[in-house]
Amino acid sequence: MKIQISDFSYKASYHLIWRAEQLLTDFQSSSINRQLSKLSCLNKKKISTHMTARELNTLYILAKELGESAKALEIGSYLGASSCYIAAALAPKGGHLFCVDTWENQTMPEGERDTFKEFKNNTKAVADRITLIRKNSQDLIPSDFLENPLNLVFIDGDHSYKGAKNDYEKATPWIVGGGILAFHDCIAFEGVARTIGEALASGKWKFGGQVDNLLWLRKVEKGCLEFEHSAF
Repeated sequence: MKIQISDFSYKASYHLIWRAEQLLTDFQSSSINRQLSKLSCLNKKKISTHMTARELNTLYILAKELGESAKALEIGSYLGASSCYIAAALAPKGGHLFCVDTWENQTMPEGERDTFKEFKNNTKAVADRITLIRKNSQDLIPSDFLENPLNLVFIDGDHSYKGAKNDYEKATPWIVGGGILAFHDCIAFEGVARTIGEALASGKWKFGGQVDNLLWLRKVEKGCLEFEHSAF
């Protein structure tokens, strides 16, 4: 028996799937915001950010799934919105976040200014879970984060090809097998997209997932390359 699917039923099914994804996203956002509100981190004030709510929630989920005493590194912290989400997710399991930035806004569209005081004020609620490293990412050395291997690295600094590639090459050796390497602005900036493509082509990374302009990879273990499908 041949089954024909009408255009109407196709559109209806597509709408139901889309709506289910929206409801899931709304539920996750609500749950995450409730947890963050306990820390008074974001809900009492709006921290300016170039990330979407979906992207921030995804960072929270990725960090939340890491093991005990996980270590994360954020390259490019701006005013602290993403830092709050990552640090809040790491806190229950004794994890720690290392934030590296000059806090001088050299690569931001609004122009250079000192944002260090604003960042510190925005992240006060999770300050005990954050170590600030005020320097250019290319000057990073392992002792900056106590020579601990990293479970998560989030790159959101210089989006030029040279800048993104340099950050990728700098951070890669410090990430544990199975660890996460996330990039922001994977669509908006050609240099970031090119760096991600080269990382995948190296065979050292597998695709983890993508939400809006946020894309993440997982470090391949034991030479096994496989693909994951993640949807938040």
